[in-house]
Amino acid sequence: MAATGGSTKEAKPTLGGTKFKTRKRDEKVKLDVTSFSEQLIAGLRESGGNLDEVRRFLDNAGGQLDYRRYGEPLLDILVAGGVLAPGGGKVEGTAISPVSVFQCEPKVEAIRGHLVVRSSLWLLSRTLAPLCYLQVMTRVLQRYKYLKKGLEDEMKKILKFLKGFQDSERRSLAIYTGLLLSEVLVPASILTSLLSEVLVKEGMSLQFVTLVFQTWLSEKNIGHVGSALRKAQLEARLTDFLPASQQSALLFDEHFSGAGLEVLVKYRRAQESAEKRRALKKELEELLDADSSSEEIIDRCQQHMDTAQLTDVDVTVLLWRCIMDSVEWNKKDELAAEQALKHLMDYTPVFLPFCVRGTPQLTLLIKMQEFCYDNMNFLKMTC
Repeated sequence: MAATGGSTKEAKPTLGGTKFKTRKRDEKVKLDVTSFSEQLIAGLRESGGNLDEVRRFLDNAGGQLDYRRYGEPLLDILVAGGVLAPGGGKVEGTAISPVSVFQCEPKVEAIRGHLVVRSSLWLLSRTLAPLCYLQVMTRVLQRYKYLKKGLEDEMKKILKFLKGFQDSERRSLAIYTGLLLSEVLVPASILTSLLSEVLVKEGMSLQFVTLVFQTWLSEKNIGHVGSALRKAQLEARLTDFLPASQQSALLFDEHFSGAGLEVLVKYRRAQESAEKRRALKKELEELLDADSSSEEIIDRCQQHMDTAQLTDVDVTVLLWRCIMDSVEWNKKDELAAEQALKHLMDYTPVFLPFCVRGTPQLTLLIKMQEFCYDNMNFLKMTC
């Protein structure tokens, strides 16, 4: 149908948009850290120095103060006495708690006291004694399990701030860290925060971790400590805590021996030896896969004995394992024994330079015996 009169322009579509109404429960409430810290610290002060009251207050205040949302400032206050600003200082205008790790005397007996956490026996004092610190944190974590991950993150953060703390605070924190590690309340991976270039360069990392190990090993044996370090992949990085100019096995051993930690020195040496054996094992496997000559295998082993300080017994054991693992044995018993005999005859020259003494000779015989006990079809080759 034709338009009458003047021409008209077709109206262009516009985007008016739609305004959605947000449900109240989905609205994010801004954190009020100042108010939280004031309420928490006021409750701690009202305890009047009674540890039972401190514990009861923290138990009951979780819902009202919302520990789930305010986990970080809660842990700041319990560890450092106040909410921490970047760098380690207290946030201006916030209150200071009468209960914190930093206010504790830097002694193991003071922080741990006579508390027996492992048996869940809560031994309480009627004064605000330093033993409350480990107890308070353990109790809070037992009641509010979601804070355990928060404690791990808190310790990683606070260890990075060492430079901003006073010497006595660092010492108390180191002892507390050792106790947390001994009770497996945090993983050993928190110690990676100490590998910060600045902390290592100024020697703070070494001073701090020394006190951590002294505390940890006063509570647990080296097996417990070694297992935790292995899980955190720190067992081969112990020398990294020393300043760059001092990162050597010799200086590590001197320092920690002087600190009364000979057991840690022995552990480091054992780890170093194990790493050297793994390196030789890998090379031997590559040489055997490549059908290298006996002379080349012997030469490589002797190089490792010189540079890695491996013994003839170490080399003999590794040679036996690698040589016997390099073959896919015949499934028929009678043929497997013949195959093993021929295989060993081919590699007998490899053992000769390392089995001159009686000890490696006896070790080799024992390894052969163990192998035959585990694989009875090879017994014929020893007859």
